[in-house]
Amino acid sequence: MLGGWNGPTATSINDDDDHHDHDAMYVVDESKGVLSKYVDENDCWEVVLDSVVLREAEQVCAGRGRVCVVCANGTRIVVVDVVAPPPRIWVVEPPPMLQVVAVHILPRMCRLD
Repeated sequence: MLGGWNGPTATSINDDDDHHDHDAMYVVDESKGVLSKYVDENDCWEVVLDSVVLREAEQVCAGRGRVCVVCANGTRIVVVDVVAPPPRIWVVEPPPMLQVVAVHILPRMCRLD
């Protein structure tokens, strides 16, 4: 495990059977822009996605089938849908003159009728 642990890391724990989220550990190689997932059965890191927008990664959080990566001094958040085949990626930019200091994935809020 330690051999491929080369950047910001997050874990995702499946605590809701209604979602396709799996227990997993993700790492981003901030110099190469590679998101990897740890496969404990083989004791190795499996590449999920390779993208230049993941370079300069600083923080990572994971949950509900998504991995969110704060990059480039908080000037962008890269969201990766890790359960979609193939993984989907999009970039969210904070409002001008602001930067991200932390990111969390919260459960969807539903109205009870």
